[in-house]
Amino acid sequence: MTQPKSSKKIYFRLLSYVRPYWKTFGVALLFMVILALTEPAIPALLKPLLDKSFLSQDPEYMYWTPLILGLLFVIRGFASFASNIAFSWVSGKLIFDLRQALFDRFIHLPTDYYDRHNTGNLITIATHNVTLVASASTRVITIIFKDTLIVIGLLGYMIYLNWKLSLIVFVSMPILTMMVKILAKRLRYLSVTLQQSIGDMTHALGETVRGHKVVKVYDAGDLEQKRLEKIAKKVRHYNFKAAIAESIHLPIVEGVAAILFLALILIGTQDQLSVGGFVAFLAAIGLL
Repeated sequence: MTQPKSSKKIYFRLLSYVRPYWKTFGVALLFMVILALTEPAIPALLKPLLDKSFLSQDPEYMYWTPLILGLLFVIRGFASFASNIAFSWVSGKLIFDLRQALFDRFIHLPTDYYDRHNTGNLITIATHNVTLVASASTRVITIIFKDTLIVIGLLGYMIYLNWKLSLIVFVSMPILTMMVKILAKRLRYLSVTLQQSIGDMTHALGETVRGHKVVKVYDAGDLEQKRLEKIAKKVRHYNFKAAIAESIHLPIVEGVAAILFLALILIGTQDQLSVGGFVAFLAAIGLL
């Protein structure tokens, strides 16, 4: 029996399709890095904004801090727009190339292959699954580059502000990581099952539409309707399960974050940390 390929091998194979568009891909990564580097600057500017502008009423800080903060958001907005557009262009090219490769493969496949495989699933691969795969290629890059840089920058700034409070965050991170890992496995299983169900529905619907004369001749309308209804219920069922798995992620993260905030407030009020520094620390956690 053939062993399934690892996700890493599949992803690197997918990246080979991106190679012809490396210039646009590189531009997207550049703007993504700029976006990631500006993320820790937001809480870093909140500290002087509160301590120097609102509390100390320092006229110098009252003018330049809001201006820099506004400029920062302009840069972030442009970088986000440019990276999204570039990634969308690459993703569209990737979808086109994958579909062309699939069309070529379908044309040259032997007849016994079509006898052994569901037609609806084959159609779903070219129409639905290819889009998911292409979007995954850019989403993983976002996690590897942008999110990693953001996490490193925010954690570094938090340690700079107060290493004791940062220890509390480090303790909670393995808990969140484990929860996310469990939910990711569940979502992957449901995604594969849902795609197969959609393929079954496409196949059954195609048979009904192509053989509508046979259905009418043998008065099998009710039978076909029940068959399609059964498959549609299965698709709805897995869609609902996937929605539950996606929705439960936010309450879990917010629950852990609430406990974390309470601990930080209790310890932060007893520590030598200014109001601006404490707000900046909480803002860094929120962004994290």
